[in-house]
Amino acid sequence: MLHTLDEEPRLEEAYENLRLIRETMERSTKHSSLSGIAGLLVGVWAIIGVLLTRFVAYGNSALVLKSNHLYLLAGIWFTVLFASVLTDYLMNKRAAASVGKLVFSTLGARIIQAAAPGFTAGLVLTVYLLQSGLISHVWGYWMVCYGLAICSVGLFSVKPVSFLGWSFVLAGAITLFLPPISGLWMMAITFGGFHICYGLFTGASRREW
Repeated sequence: MLHTLDEEPRLEEAYENLRLIRETMERSTKHSSLSGIAGLLVGVWAIIGVLLTRFVAYGNSALVLKSNHLYLLAGIWFTVLFASVLTDYLMNKRAAASVGKLVFSTLGARIIQAAAPGFTAGLVLTVYLLQSGLISHVWGYWMVCYGLAICSVGLFSVKPVSFLGWSFVLAGAITLFLPPISGLWMMAITFGGFHICYGLFTGASRREW
């Protein structure tokens, strides 16, 4: 069936509306991931956490995590987590303000809901390994759970976020078959190196410093 002259402008208008909707959706997810600077800083915090864990929580042993240093371990990584979340919040707040948006939104709530199961699983596994006396094996589980959380966030964000999540999942799976002390250095490679590489890529390719 041929389109009438009146239908053609309507089709063009519909295509234009779809284009505007797509651009709006892309802008709404533009700041739903780490900015370049945030990625770099989160990576640095993680590397500092690894070094403190190795030379403080492990003490003089390169293989055994001292049982009396578990509070130190918890303090180190809760501090790393707090510093990372605060960094992400401040960078997102700056980016959102530059385009007249709010940090907390419906999209932000959905992202938190999507990431929550992965982080919850990480917490539960940590408690289980602690009670079982296997806390030195926690590193691979952290990577897998964090990767799953990031993969969920990637459904609402740009493609590199999903790639980052899968990188953590695969690295964590490999780490589970490595000696415990190797897992600690894998933490430096993943939580440190992966985040730094992501930050550099995001800043250079998307101009989101």
